[in-house]
Amino acid sequence: MNIRTLILAAAALFLCAAAFGQDPKPAPEKFIDFEVVQPDGNTVKLSDFAGKGKYILVDFWASWCGPCREEIPRLKDLWYEFKGDRFDIIGAPVFDKPEKTQAAVTELKIPWTQMLSVPESVPKAYGFDYIPYIILIGPDGTILARDLRGPAIRETVKKYLSL
Repeated sequence: MNIRTLILAAAALFLCAAAFGQDPKPAPEKFIDFEVVQPDGNTVKLSDFAGKGKYILVDFWASWCGPCREEIPRLKDLWYEFKGDRFDIIGAPVFDKPEKTQAAVTELKIPWTQMLSVPESVPKAYGFDYIPYIILIGPDGTILARDLRGPAIRETVKKYLSL
C-alpha cells in the first residue's frame, strides 16, 4: 500500500467512527428567555408563559410585514380551536414600534398576548433575520418546531396536542 491509500483508509475509518459515535437525535433545545417592558410599565418574560406545562406557539412578527399579517387569520383559527390549559399563542413583535404593533393588534383583532418591544438581540439569539418566524415550545420549555408557516403551523400543533 502506498501512503495515499493509507491516508484515505485512515480518513474513512475516522469518519465512520465519528458517525457511529453521534447521537441520531440532537439534544433538545430549550427556549431562550427574554423580557420586555410593556407600555404600561410592567415587565413580561417569555418564561412567564413557556415551560409552564402548555404548548406555546411564539409568533415573531411586525405590523408592517405583509406575510406576517397573512398568517394572523390562520393563527386566530388555531387559537380559538385549541386555546386553554394545553395551548396558547404569544405574539413577539420584532423590528416594530409598540404603538404600530398595538394599532395592528386592534385592527386585526388579535386576541392573544403580545410581548411588545422585543429586544433586537432576540432574533439573533434564535437564529433568524426574517419574519414571520414561528416556533412551537413544548410544555417543558423545549423548542419542538421552528420556522412554521402556512398549513404546517396547524399540522404541527395538532400533532403535538394529540400526543
